[in-house]
Amino acid sequence: MEFEVQLSDPFFTIHDAALAEAPEAWMFDPQALHQRGLAIGHGDDGRGRVLFFDPPMPGSSGQWVLRHYFRGGAVARILGDRYLWTGLSRSRPWREFLLTARMRDEGLPVPRPVAARLSRAGLYYRADLVTQRVPDACSFDARLRQGSLTSRHWHGVGACVRRFHDAGYCHADLNSRNILIDACDRIWLLDWDRGRWRPQGSWREENLARLKRDLEKHVRQHDGWFFSASDFAKLLAGYHDPSAAPTSDSNRS
Repeated sequence: MEFEVQLSDPFFTIHDAALAEAPEAWMFDPQALHQRGLAIGHGDDGRGRVLFFDPPMPGSSGQWVLRHYFRGGAVARILGDRYLWTGLSRSRPWREFLLTARMRDEGLPVPRPVAARLSRAGLYYRADLVTQRVPDACSFDARLRQGSLTSRHWHGVGACVRRFHDAGYCHADLNSRNILIDACDRIWLLDWDRGRWRPQGSWREENLARLKRDLEKHVRQHDGWFFSASDFAKLLAGYHDPSAAPTSDSNRS
């Protein structure tokens, strides 16, 4: 994937070179998108609320997703959406855009990165990322609130995670909200903020353990959460032997 960069301190933008034109500042502004009648609705990803909108330039199909970078945890009460400036190449949107573009080039199922923009003010910066919306897709989280998933789905999630791990990509926050299932039952991983390439090692098992803790946490928090230990066993079966046929759903316990 080829990309273009615009550097005009304090504003920095990187975008897909295939776009008909360079993105303007208002394209990263939810209020401006609403005013121009481009906004479609809101959704949730692993780190917060996102805005779905129609592409504001010719030649672009589908829908785009705007995500503003917000901090999590206790530090959010102090810094909110500000991040410490340590250089452009180390900034969150720059790294996520380039990492996702690299994974796309390797054929991995991640949303296409469209553009990223950050504005620097003194020691801090704020940032946004625009990606292509995966059509007709639903988060794993939402599906598990609706009812039990099939063995094929669990096997598919495990096989998908294995593809990323084999390629060396570690997701920093692997959870049910960052996994998508589209209308053709293809599995996607999104929100690669803080994700990175790593040499093979024990991080793979730690990544899977993180996902399991997330799934188990929702069992304790929600009555309508369709997950059991046998489901995760099916996920692991897909991870350890992606080419094998999923177990029969008649064996659910």
